[in-house]
Amino acid sequence: ILNPPCTKACGVWMIAALKEQGATLEDQLLEILGVIYHHMPVLRQKEESFQFMLEAISQIASFHMDAVVANLLQKPLPFDRDTKTLWKSLAENPASSGKLLRALVDKLENELEDDLARIEAISVACAVYEVVSTGTPVASLYPELFTLLLKLVSCTLGQKMPTSTLSRRRRVMPQGERQQRADPCRLSTTALKCVQAQAMREGLTRESDEGDNVWTLLSSPSTHHIGVCALASMAVWQHGIILDITEQLLPSLTSSSENYRITGTAFFSELMKEPILWKHGNLRDVLVLMDQSAWDSNPILRQMAIRGLGNTASGAPHKVKKHKQIMLESVIRGLYHLARTEVVCESLKALKKILDLLTDRDVSFYFKEIVLQTRTFLEDEQDDVRLTAILLFENLASLTGRRWKIFFAEEIKKSMISFLLHLWDPNPKIGTACRDVLIICIPFLGLQELYGVLDHLLDGQDLPRARDFYRQFCMKLSKRNQEILWILHTHSFTFFSSSWETIRSAAIKLTVDIALLPISGLQALRQDPCISVQRAAEAAMQTLLRRCKDISVRL
Repeated sequence: ILNPPCTKACGVWMIAALKEQGATLEDQLLEILGVIYHHMPVLRQKEESFQFMLEAISQIASFHMDAVVANLLQKPLPFDRDTKTLWKSLAENPASSGKLLRALVDKLENELEDDLARIEAISVACAVYEVVSTGTPVASLYPELFTLLLKLVSCTLGQKMPTSTLSRRRRVMPQGERQQRADPCRLSTTALKCVQAQAMREGLTRESDEGDNVWTLLSSPSTHHIGVCALASMAVWQHGIILDITEQLLPSLTSSSENYRITGTAFFSELMKEPILWKHGNLRDVLVLMDQSAWDSNPILRQMAIRGLGNTASGAPHKVKKHKQIMLESVIRGLYHLARTEVVCESLKALKKILDLLTDRDVSFYFKEIVLQTRTFLEDEQDDVRLTAILLFENLASLTGRRWKIFFAEEIKKSMISFLLHLWDPNPKIGTACRDVLIICIPFLGLQELYGVLDHLLDGQDLPRARDFYRQFCMKLSKRNQEILWILHTHSFTFFSSSWETIRSAAIKLTVDIALLPISGLQALRQDPCISVQRAAEAAMQTLLRRCKDISVRL
């Protein structure tokens, strides 16, 4: 065992020799690294010796960075304490840090060539985490590093870590840490999160509105696309950076990996709403690929593509008008994907955005189909679908044109029961939407007299009692349009089995108020000047009351 002066002298001599002859050690490199790593547990006990050893590794790396990186990447995952120490030492040493991140980026790019994530790529992600967590600047490599790590996250979704790669030292790690680190996607996500944190410190990007939840969403196969959208909403990146990212991410849209296609489509779907990217980016090519993906058999890919088409209305309105036929056909098709509510909802939202930019002549060929499909979702169990369908139906009123005016009036008659009952929807936003759509649709039926009744809904924030509103509404309707009243009456029974308590209650109240109208009419006929009419009215009244009594006894 050397005394401290001898130890220091040996260390100084070793560093000096490496500075002079380090470039010639390529043949002995693996042997030297193996010896150093083998003795690290002992050297760690002597602080001065340990520091000399770390400096020696950095000196070797300054000449043979790729070889040192390749050697360290062969260490089993998860990295043990000594391997982590070596990565951090290389990152903190000015003689080696400049080349280190570049070497890791090149390594990761090579390992992801086929859109597949091998264990070597996961090792690179773990190394990136160790290097960047020391504060290593990422600005010069950020677009490339971000894109590669996002691709790695995508390609490792649901993947299991091969057991052969696990270190024996892993046995002494806490159980919770073992389980977390054994997930390749979580390891990849942790590396990307670290890079994003450093990028924020350097002013290259900002935090997502989702906060830390974005990383949980990103690493789960069922919510990955939602996390990607949240990540893309951080696109208040520096302009040059986001252009570089979009250029490098463009191949994802035609990738052989379905996961990676979803990732790229979700990311671009958010960018489609940015006008500045349409002016200087390559989103024109993306629009064509989005339209193709809107017909894909994968429902998540379809959903994200349709979202991108809808967001084009915000980013490039002129493109919507130019490609209206292609876009409408792609989005309308999504309304038929009844097995996936999220695809339907996305299609309804996209249609609303697109139709806001078009005229009745633009939409005429598709108008009837859109109306009929929209009506099928007015009673959907999902609040978001129900609300969007109602809002879209309101928009359609302005696109009716002469050709479809009679048709639309008939569809309003069939839909009015939904609008009237959902005034008391459990979701207050839907109640408000129903007020608005009734105001818009009533002129199609020539029932302007009903505006006075609807004013009760618009005067204040609180709705009147359902029974008071329905009584007034039905009375005015009975004097103006008996046909619609009969339609409401016959359709109201189907709502007695509604899954919403408030809708069942509203349906009963509406039905009762419609049923009471004949009674009030019979009351007036009992005072008719003609005796035979009086007798007939009295008999009818007694029959009606007797049947009501019989029904109440059975109940």
